Amino acid sequence: MQPVSPRVVELLNEALTFELTVTNAYFLHARMLDSWGLNKLGKVFYDLSIDEMKDADAIISRVLLFDGHPNVQRLNAIRVGETPEEMLVLALDSEKAAVAQFNAAAKECHDLGDHGTASVFEEMVLDEEKHVDWFEAQLGAIERVGLPQYLAQQIPAGEAPA
Repeated sequence: MQPVSPRVVELLNEALTFELTVTNAYFLHARMLDSWGLNKLGKVFYDLSIDEMKDADAIISRVLLFDGHPNVQRLNAIRVGETPEEMLVLALDSEKAAVAQFNAAAKECHDLGDHGTASVFEEMVLDEEKHVDWFEAQLGAIERVGLPQYLAQQIPAGEAPA
């Protein structure tokens, strides 16, 4: 394998920072929602936190493939929603930012001749676009049915805690 540009490792570490930051935010939101009794929405955020951690794992592996040093110590500011609706808005903003960041990284990797890493970023964009779509749908549902009705659907019926 020919040497990789240090910029590619830098782009991967920037993506790693993003993924680790959002993992923490989604995990915290999941636990907050669970504590408020909104377990269905909490599970969605929990599952997303695990998906984002798997993305971080794949990025770490790619950085190590290039004999780089994964930077797991750097995090962006974690934006915490104070209400379920704010959590959805913040998540949507994060996912849109991820799409923009990963598209730009893919283009830069193509320009640097690293089409393999560009492909990794392009696959990540597809996942993040699905997340954007889901969060937009949830906010649209709130607009259509109202926040109280939406939140009522996030409460599991008759389930006792395990």
